[in-house]
This record gives sequence, structure tokens and C-alpha cells, in this order.
Amino acid sequence: MKDEWQYEQDAEYDRILGQTTGLLAQRGDHQAVALLVDVRAIALVNTDEVIRTQRILDTEGWSGEETITQTIYRRAALFDVDEHLVVRFTDEICQRIAQTLSYVADRNGEPDVAYVKVQPALPEVDGNWRTSYADRLTGERPSNQARREVGVSKYPVDDGLTFGSAEELQVYHALKRLQCGRFPEHATIAIIPLPGVRLRSGHTWSPDVMVIGQGRAVIFETDGPHHRNVRRYADDRNRDLQWQRCGVPVVRLPVEDLGNAADLEARLLEEIRRNLGRKV
Repeated sequence: MKDEWQYEQDAEYDRILGQTTGLLAQRGDHQAVALLVDVRAIALVNTDEVIRTQRILDTEGWSGEETITQTIYRRAALFDVDEHLVVRFTDEICQRIAQTLSYVADRNGEPDVAYVKVQPALPEVDGNWRTSYADRLTGERPSNQARREVGVSKYPVDDGLTFGSAEELQVYHALKRLQCGRFPEHATIAIIPLPGVRLRSGHTWSPDVMVIGQGRAVIFETDGPHHRNVRRYADDRNRDLQWQRCGVPVVRLPVEDLGNAADLEARLLEEIRRNLGRKV
């Protein structure tokens, strides 16, 4: 379990990552930005490269004050990313990111960061991971549905589909009611929660829910309060842009607007009419 200091350090490192992404965006390096928004975590670690040694006064030793030798190492930013993204962090891209990140880290009191390294992020699991993965082995076939959430029992499941939150499940239920009650069988809609989709930017993203009908598609994203911080807001706009380049509109639903089922259904129906050309 992390203590308060570790949480503060994680927040500091995430700020460094966010500021690095912001500077690269200002400089027009959209390729690097598209990769950085999918970094799950960052750590600053020592390498084997020695910069210098120095003598410092140690006042916490058992024998009182004494002079000890401290070795200063070159450091690296270690990124945790989904395994399929590791190969996209080429040496050339890592060097470009490292040049900017080194400056940002130094400005934040973290000197001597010279490199960027990437490693696969560890999957999220809970106490029921054996059952979850055993069920996947006995399933009919592999699926891209809910690629991150499958294997963690805390995520809600309905109709054999996994959802990222209770709010996403709430939107799904509202769409199901519309699907059954407002659309005829010969001109219906399909509801696709958390699909794994590869976009031209090289990322595999999972929108909260995609609805298709009449040869068109629209994406509904359920946004909690964390979507309103500066970095996440910028990330969301970048994701929306990638979808818009595919001709797919994105509708964002604040969780605060989900409380009334009738209002939610009316909003969803309005967006389906607008974006899918439905006249129901």
C-alpha cells in the first residue's frame, strides 16, 4: 500500500509527464503526444551511468555527524504502457521525448533525467483473478470487448458484457430501452460497449459505448469529475479529434446528468436522431 509520500511523488511525476506532453504539443510533435496520452504511469529511476561522486555530511548516522560518499547517477523516465504500444516507442521517438522531459523534470526539481524507457504495464487483477481468467479460457473465442476491464471483478457485467463503471452501465440500460422501445426491428440500432478499436494514430482505444445504425456510428463517453482536470481534458479532445477524422461524432455525457432516467433517454434519443439520421 502506498503511503502519503508515494502518492505525492506519483502526482509530481504525473505533472512532469503532463507538462512534457503540453510542450511537445506546442512544438507540433503530435506523434509523441499521441503516445504520451496513453502512458499509464511514470517513474524516475537511476541508470548504471555515473555522473559524479560527492562528499556529503551525514547527520543521521549512529555515530553522529560523518562524511559519506554519495554517487549521482544519470536517470531515466520509465513509462508503463499497454503491451501492444511498447513497439511504437521507437528509439527516435524516445529521444525526442527525453529531450523535452529532461528540461521539464529539471524545472520540477528532478535533475539528471536523460533517457526514456518503456515497459509493459502490469494488468489489474483482484482476488478473483483465477476464476476470471479461467472463464476466459473456457469462453467461445477471444474478444476485444472491455480489454482492460476483463479479469477484474469490480467492473459491472450485464448481458455478458463488461463495463468500466456503474455510470456506463446506466447509459447501456437506457440505450437498451431505446433499442427495444423506439426502433423497429427492420431499422434498429446496435450497442457496442468498450470495443477495442485501432485508430490511424497507432493507438488502440476503447470508447465507453459505440452505437451504430443506418450505416453510421456515434460514440457516447461518460465523463466523471476527473475528466475536467487540464491534462485529461486535453487528452479527451485529442481522442475526439481522432474519431472525428474517421467521421464518427463523439457525445460526452457528464455523470451529473445521468440521475434522471427519462432525461437521459431523451438526450440519447436526441443524439441518435442527430448523428444517425433516425426519425423515430
